[in-house]
Amino acid sequence: MTRNAFEELRVQLRTLRWLGVLQFSIDFKKCIVRDNASEKRSAWLYLMCVVGITCSLIIYSTYYPSHFIMGKHNSTGNCYALINIRSSSVVTLLIYIQLYIQRFRFVTLLQSVLRFNQISGSHREEERFAFYYFTHLSLLIICMLNYAHGYWTAGVRLTTIPIYLLQYGFSYLILGQVVVLFVCIQQILLSILKYYNQVLLINVKSCTESREFYDNFCKYNNVMRLSYIEINHCFGLLLLPVTGLILLITPSGPFYLVSTIFEGRFLQNWRFIFMSLTAILWSLPWIVLLVLAMGRNDVQKEANKTAKILTKVPRTGTGLDRMIEKFLLKNLRRQPILTAYGFFALDKSTLFKLFTAIFTYMVILVQFKEMENSTKSINKF
Repeated sequence: MTRNAFEELRVQLRTLRWLGVLQFSIDFKKCIVRDNASEKRSAWLYLMCVVGITCSLIIYSTYYPSHFIMGKHNSTGNCYALINIRSSSVVTLLIYIQLYIQRFRFVTLLQSVLRFNQISGSHREEERFAFYYFTHLSLLIICMLNYAHGYWTAGVRLTTIPIYLLQYGFSYLILGQVVVLFVCIQQILLSILKYYNQVLLINVKSCTESREFYDNFCKYNNVMRLSYIEINHCFGLLLLPVTGLILLITPSGPFYLVSTIFEGRFLQNWRFIFMSLTAILWSLPWIVLLVLAMGRNDVQKEANKTAKILTKVPRTGTGLDRMIEKFLLKNLRRQPILTAYGFFALDKSTLFKLFTAIFTYMVILVQFKEMENSTKSINKF
């Protein structure tokens, strides 16, 4: 089969390297990942640049908050906007720090993923990697165009609009690439689990000798260790602040809609339609990131299939029985495989809860806005 440029995460890893993180020498054919001194220095310089820029933005927004005021918003909306841009700076900085600190873990993870990917033939899924990658970049363009129009219409200073776009654009780019890498590795993990499930099922049906089944089951356990430990340690702590930032930013779109259109600020029909579209698209890119990270349960389902296969294995009275019983015990407890560092599972059930939380935050923001409007009306009299 002819391989294309997206196979084995080449483009995603090169993009992250260009952004200053995960700067490794990778030999995809030999499945070797190296971290030399020059690349470590380069990653350190990128980190220092990000620290300097983000800290400068936070200090600037603290001393000159009036420069970030949106004329179409009230005090509640402007306070919320300041919190959002500062939080975006902090989360971006945390992501860079975590990626730098966990460099060695990522070396181990990437090398293991490439090796298993080669063994299981999971390169059949590389076209999905391209889809995730281009989806993120397309949403980045939509996000920037939408923000530029929205901030200009909202009455933000012309000199401040580029700051908004630079901060949110860069944050969305790096956070999105981390999520895309996580989704692609999750796809590879799914292919690996499917491969070993097929092997185990063939061993059971053909009554293969216990030694061969034992070897395959040990390899499967190594894959589960990769998912439970390495993937969760590398991405779990990264997705925690990413999820928090998305929860904070997502209500800004509906809040912008309520604060402008629903208050009759745009009376012309064409302006009403155009601003409605701007408000609808305002939070869409961030919601898509959330869905990408948590919108699938395939890995957990495939692990459950393994449990069903193992229940059919005849007992031999050897150490293999204890290994199978231990695996089944963990599986019956239904421990989630992929988590945000143990705080919550990265699956569809959590996604529903997060959407509920976003709606709750939106209601609270609207209530604060209405309280402020009521107070202003009372003070006029």
